[in-house]
Amino acid sequence: MGFADYPFTSRYLTVDGHRLHYIDEGQGPTLLFLHGNPTSSYLWRNVIKPLTAHYRCVALDLIGFGKSDKPDLDYRFLTHYHFLHEFVGALELSDITLVLHDWGGPLGFRLAQHQPERVSALCFMETFPFTFDWHEFPPAARPLFFAFRQRRLSYWLLQRQNLFVDVVLRFSTRRRLPRSVLAAYRAPFPDARSRYPIRVFPGELPINDRRTETWAAIQDIEQRLERMPQPMLLLQFHPGAVLSRTRVAWLSQRIPHLDVVDCGRGLHYVQEDNPDAIASALADWCRQRTPSAATGAPVVAAEDKTFSGTLHWAFARARPADRDEGLVAAWSDRGLVMLSFADDADDGQRQVSERFPACRLERTDDARIAGLFTASGHTPLHLIGTDFQRRVWRALLEVPAGTTSDYAALAARVGSQARAVGGAVAANRIAVLVPCHRVVPRAGGAGAYHWGQDRKQALLAAEGAAP
Repeated sequence: MGFADYPFTSRYLTVDGHRLHYIDEGQGPTLLFLHGNPTSSYLWRNVIKPLTAHYRCVALDLIGFGKSDKPDLDYRFLTHYHFLHEFVGALELSDITLVLHDWGGPLGFRLAQHQPERVSALCFMETFPFTFDWHEFPPAARPLFFAFRQRRLSYWLLQRQNLFVDVVLRFSTRRRLPRSVLAAYRAPFPDARSRYPIRVFPGELPINDRRTETWAAIQDIEQRLERMPQPMLLLQFHPGAVLSRTRVAWLSQRIPHLDVVDCGRGLHYVQEDNPDAIASALADWCRQRTPSAATGAPVVAAEDKTFSGTLHWAFARARPADRDEGLVAAWSDRGLVMLSFADDADDGQRQVSERFPACRLERTDDARIAGLFTASGHTPLHLIGTDFQRRVWRALLEVPAGTTSDYAALAARVGSQARAVGGAVAANRIAVLVPCHRVVPRAGGAGAYHWGQDRKQALLAAEGAAP
């Protein structure tokens, strides 16, 4: 595939009567890519290409950009956020890792702060989840952006002359952009009217000489940074344009769970300068943070991380599916929250602690685990996860022993899509009793399982439902 190629299937979703264009490629944990001005999902093409082998990559064109509709709207920050909020809800995205750039940054941070049950992690670059002053602007760009914020000048420069694409974009990359790439960026904006969304964003910048509604919204984002529970990855480029060394240090002091990775040289549209470094750094970080289900490591949802209180846990040897296994279980005051295979008591306690880091753990009688299998029908289950995950897990409880279901059938039952259901099934952490092992691929075989395919096949064989 060439540097300019965009080999993805276009998809559309209607929000408030207007079509939003997006791509949805690959399978695995969900990465949601958000762009800024004047780009689109096309900006992420060379980052997404190598990631689709292991991740579900969703990239949205903001309303007014790319192949999305350009209706008569004000295109202010909160208007964009409304469409993003509705988009994420309509696709029932959960356990999302946001990948953010430019205006996609404050949009994504607001989503993570207002819907932490959906967003489990953030990766960001060359963006601004904070307010700032003119002195933080690159000196060469200050006069131009000052002009962009003047009503009459902005119309002439941005709508009539298309300077944001033809000048700002072109001169904000270290790599000389090929004609084919520039043509792809120009294509959504063929005339002055279509460029109005581009014109709005410079006036919305949270510079403290204008205390607008947008400035207040981004100031609110800034003030919440210190309380955000999600782990974050900041990709730093040199010399950059928005995130100076000083600002990176400032963010490191305020964001409690922040990793910073140096990705080398780049200006502002770093996806054009160094897409391989972005994809590699993001994939490495995701593997370290939440390994895939095939490895048997936990996949932690944001809602689990913020769940607090006292959990009572136990470890015991048991023989589900005629296999000698160690099992760890944890209970809240409302019921069983976790049942997992574990090597020993230390491994079991570690799993519970990683799953529920905000909880205080107290060991209880190990004999309680045996009771789960002698009276499982009377064991209250406390399902901790997103609303969508709980819907899927309740549907799993309706799959009888000795039978199996597939992802498409389960999706039809909960009114969703197979990919979304697959993510929720993978996030289940109450083994055996919430029978995610009974979900198999329609194409055949046992399919993936959080605790390993061998265990899954043994459980199905013991129930007489081996594929």
